[in-house]
Amino acid sequence: MLMRAIRRPGPWLVLAFLVGAFALERWVRSIGGPEALVERFGLGAPAVMIVIQAALSAAPFPSELFALVSAASYGWLAGSVMTWAGWTLGSMIQYALARRGAADVSLDERLARVPGWLRRLPVTHPAFLVCVRWLPMGFHLANLAAGARGVPARRQLWIAAVGSVPGAVLWAGIGAGVRLL
Repeated sequence: MLMRAIRRPGPWLVLAFLVGAFALERWVRSIGGPEALVERFGLGAPAVMIVIQAALSAAPFPSELFALVSAASYGWLAGSVMTWAGWTLGSMIQYALARRGAADVSLDERLARVPGWLRRLPVTHPAFLVCVRWLPMGFHLANLAAGARGVPARRQLWIAAVGSVPGAVLWAGIGAGVRLL
């Protein structure tokens, strides 16, 4: 079974993405953190920060620091929009990786071993996918569940967009408040 999984592209894509995200995170640290990005890239910094935040939010690395720096550098509204865009894009990356990984694994066979109460959770329902994002680590669970269970990409996109708003506004508010101190 392990050999069969190694021959499929899904695990390699996930591994390549995680290695790339780790390298990106190390690079950002080496240049002085997100604050240095603003100075280094000038007017292009918001686009660079959105892309980096998307990659880090899709990987198991904290991306909230970018939300704080975005709002502290560009204000609450722009920081909220940048964070929202990064997290929505990150959701779609994570969704795509989960969808590809699920294609390589017999999911129905694995779900048969999951307790019945857990199998009955409405993981493909939009309300579930929006609300679970607001729990600790729920962002990742929602994206992975949606991708693995084959939620249509359009539905995942609007769910990710709606579900990312409260967190983006909150973190940008904190970042903008730090700027005022």
